Amino acid sequence: MAALALAVSPLVGPTHAAAASPVIEPATTPILDAERTVTSTLMPGEALHEGESISSASGRYRLLLHRNGNLVLYDTAGAGAASASPPNPAPEWFDAALAHGSAPTALWDTRTAGTEADLLVMGDDGDLQLRSGDPATTPASATVGLVEPAAPDATRTAPAEALWNSRTADRPGAYLTVHDDGKVTIGYSDGRVLWTAGTSTPDVGLSGARHVVYDRTAQRVWLVEADGSLYDTYPVSGRATFPRPGSYEVFSKSRWSSSPKTPVTMEHMVRFVKGTAGLLDVGFHSIPRTYGNYPIQTVDELGQPRSAGCVRQDDAKAVQLYQWAPIGTPVVVIV
Repeated sequence: MAALALAVSPLVGPTHAAAASPVIEPATTPILDAERTVTSTLMPGEALHEGESISSASGRYRLLLHRNGNLVLYDTAGAGAASASPPNPAPEWFDAALAHGSAPTALWDTRTAGTEADLLVMGDDGDLQLRSGDPATTPASATVGLVEPAAPDATRTAPAEALWNSRTADRPGAYLTVHDDGKVTIGYSDGRVLWTAGTSTPDVGLSGARHVVYDRTAQRVWLVEADGSLYDTYPVSGRATFPRPGSYEVFSKSRWSSSPKTPVTMEHMVRFVKGTAGLLDVGFHSIPRTYGNYPIQTVDELGQPRSAGCVRQDDAKAVQLYQWAPIGTPVVVIV
């Protein structure tokens, strides 16, 4: 997809994970007989062990924790599936396809193949984690959380035993869902989405470069690594009609900033659009606070267009982006 041909929905077309590099899985080792398939959701406190999976309601999409440590989302009716695949494949067909080297299309994966990940836990705090542990001794109800930063500028990191995590801690009650349109989300029953992957990850043609994608319509950003893997994605609050779709890059950052038009302050500003003709620079930053230190919107309101131009983030996400995106990082705006 050309970087400038961006006035499309990110819910269609190939994903960067599928295009960047193939997911390598064993072609000769079948999923063991004890495999368990859970339908659609992984609720707080629940877990999957290696060889187990979650399927969408129709059965077409499956999120499988492989025995090699990789968590992979498959489209069992995609181009890579066996030509004789049924419209709603049973687990037995899926396992046989993997065993004979005709694996369905891999839409997304955690790129953790070769690790000792053998447990996927939906933490009570809202964070999804791949962990190394003995399934016989690790309770599925275990609460898994992130370590709080020791300093304001420190990015929160997962505990040592977490080999991968969704970075959605501090959101108790959130749960994982595999949807029939190919999305995997962590969110709530009221429709709020905290994290998403699969067919919802936009491909903007920047394979080989770490970059940020900002969708004005969805009010969401994706942080994509140079190898095509998804680092993080989360809801934001920007302006519904600005900036224009196109390619930009980070040109300056400020630990603290303020607005000349409104009595508010912002932290961890990451600017990517230079102001012209009387317009101010546009950047990503924390939720603004008044001089009395009151936030002007809530975290739960992220995902809605509420800004005059800049892109507001949860405070922890603002810290993360500030550290993750150096000067020169490409930023692509889509609608």
